[in-house]
Amino acid sequence: MSTDTIKINVPILTRVEGEGALDLTIEDQKITKLNLRIYEPPRYFEKFLEGRNYYDVPDTVARICGICPVAYQMSASHAIESIFDVEITPWIRAMRRLFYCGEWLQSHALHIHLLAVPDFLGFNSVIEMSAKYGDEVRRGLKLQALGNDLIALFGARSVHPVGAKIGGFSKSPNQKDVDELLQRVTKAKQDSIDLIHWLDTLELPEDNQDFVSVALHHDDEYPLNEGRLISDHGLDIPISKFEKHFKEMHVDHSTALHCLLDGKPYLVGPLARVNLNAAQLPDDTKAIMHNLKTRFPSKNMFHSIIARAIEIHFTLIEAEELLVNYDYTNEPCMTFKPKSGTGYGCTEAPRGILWHRYDMDKHGCVKKAVIVPPTSQNQPRIEQDLQNSLIKFGLDNEKKDLQLHAEKVIRNYDPCISCATHFLNLNLIRDGVVEQSGKKETLFNNVNLNKTAIIGIGSPNDGDKLGWQVIDKLQNDKRISELKKKGLSLFKLDRPGVLLGESIKDYEHVLIIDAIKPGTTTASFIFIDGKQVNSTSSQLSSHETGVIESMGLLKALELLPEELVLIGVSKISDELLEKILELIKIR
Repeated sequence: MSTDTIKINVPILTRVEGEGALDLTIEDQKITKLNLRIYEPPRYFEKFLEGRNYYDVPDTVARICGICPVAYQMSASHAIESIFDVEITPWIRAMRRLFYCGEWLQSHALHIHLLAVPDFLGFNSVIEMSAKYGDEVRRGLKLQALGNDLIALFGARSVHPVGAKIGGFSKSPNQKDVDELLQRVTKAKQDSIDLIHWLDTLELPEDNQDFVSVALHHDDEYPLNEGRLISDHGLDIPISKFEKHFKEMHVDHSTALHCLLDGKPYLVGPLARVNLNAAQLPDDTKAIMHNLKTRFPSKNMFHSIIARAIEIHFTLIEAEELLVNYDYTNEPCMTFKPKSGTGYGCTEAPRGILWHRYDMDKHGCVKKAVIVPPTSQNQPRIEQDLQNSLIKFGLDNEKKDLQLHAEKVIRNYDPCISCATHFLNLNLIRDGVVEQSGKKETLFNNVNLNKTAIIGIGSPNDGDKLGWQVIDKLQNDKRISELKKKGLSLFKLDRPGVLLGESIKDYEHVLIIDAIKPGTTTASFIFIDGKQVNSTSSQLSSHETGVIESMGLLKALELLPEELVLIGVSKISDELLEKILELIKIR
């Protein structure tokens, strides 16, 4: 199979926490472009917080993520409490760890069983997998439900809990609820052990890479709420020094900020935590790890699924100890007076470190907020991993295999854009041929020329005439002249926008040629199948209201012709003209 040029366009990652796409171009066995593109509109949570009173902050930031609200509440609470000189009691500190254990447990159990494991066992979904692995799926759902109930013990509900506040909690759980959860936690420990050993039997890809692990570190305990920031490359700083080493930046292809450590990508999350903090795990957990075939520290991101299971076992041991030693208190929250200042909070969300900074005025209102979530920190590492892993996997693999491998790589990080089992809608084109599910289909095969049109999109502006110029070239081709006699239509349109549908409604097969935005790609031309377009963002067209938006609208309204193909052009070449002729099966 030829791999001189491979173009992969994933216009949307469907059913995900957030919106994103994957753009990939490979030329002569080298990746010349790889963007994990996040294009959803900014959510402005940091701006929403400005002017808010301190007591509004925990409930507001909990809405940032439905999967890890506890992490946002804890990082915010720690930051603001440091400004107000709040010294929490040992009871509050212990119960916050218990609260956090619930979040880790439910998040890890969900990711492992519903998102990741089906990939490695060859199933399309957890529903399909459950027919053969029903007991394992039920075990995973039971662990997730237990985590949710641990969150609700303090938060009154598991999604966007409302019980956490600056200074502690709204109330203390009653002993009856604590005792019931203690029994379930104790029983679940064996489930977590069985889960670890089951996952250790999976045939995970061998894909060692060089990356930097970053996590909180506490000398006396496995990190949840407190610690210094460390790495396996010598970093060791208090959380207040985060901005001196970690820099957020805008990139053209994403509305999500990217974060780099001293100018380089890095990893946060369960694998980074286990790599850096294995010595702080309970003895029982370390004993289990000692007998695994998977060894830590690890430089294989596919081992992150094992790291999550190890952390599930840790959370159950930690939760059991905290529940056994629980004492009811009438003072679940500290009293304090607001004051002005700047404070920092950093805790370990299930997906990695979550850093907050707040500037407060003397009345306890937010002047400025900065929130750096794990996914933005991991995004540069994901792109780096995709590049290395896909090359190692083999760029000449078929579409379905490339798609699945890319999904596995992204899902290793459990990003907040990944809450479905198979989310990549992969468009793969090799040398002008669209590949669907491992087979090749030449476009415009055996068409009715009376229902076929080739359309050039352009404008009188310099640099925006390429679509028209291609039509001019084709008009002078003798082979096209013969086809015009048989009914083929060629014409030009001046930036039709949403009126494109009116121009093509009488055709069954439509080939559209339009100029590519400068700087979008190094390729001279790119093919896009209209049936695969889901993006609402024009990344190829040189027009503000581009052809891709119009194609997406036609698809949504079920008005697409039988075949609609867009060729984005950056320059005219003989190769381009031959490809166009090849598409409509001219011999």
